[in-house]
Amino acid sequence: MDIIVSRSRVANTASTYFYRALVPLDHVAVLRRPRCVVLQARINMERVPATRIADVVAPASWFERELATPCGLAAQLNLVARRIEAIIIHTVFPEMTARLTPPMVMLDFSPVEACYRIPVTDLNAAFERFAPEIDRLTAADLGFSQDRQLRAA
Repeated sequence: MDIIVSRSRVANTASTYFYRALVPLDHVAVLRRPRCVVLQARINMERVPATRIADVVAPASWFERELATPCGLAAQLNLVARRIEAIIIHTVFPEMTARLTPPMVMLDFSPVEACYRIPVTDLNAAFERFAPEIDRLTAADLGFSQDRQLRAA
């Protein structure tokens, strides 16, 4: 499975950036796609249909919306998805050191905008696999190796 990871400068700011990690829709399990929120990931000048990590890692019970909130699944799913996203972003962009990725970050320097398409372990319905050990989750658990080369998207 691939993830599109990007760093973009917020318009009209000197050094405020937002970071995103999205899953291309064609990497999401076919039966899950109709239930995903579709966003557009920019890869160079092309827009690719993509979705949030939360929609990909969510267990099947998440889509039974009336059960998700009373069972506390919404908060747990958000935490697991945001932690996975932060680990992926930090692996690609080491300056992002937050435990959970904030909406925007002001940096002391001005890096160039960048976008990468990186392979990770299959995240489809992976909530139960990662949730119990979320505090100890590492980049290696997501399929990253130290010698992996990034490829520009």
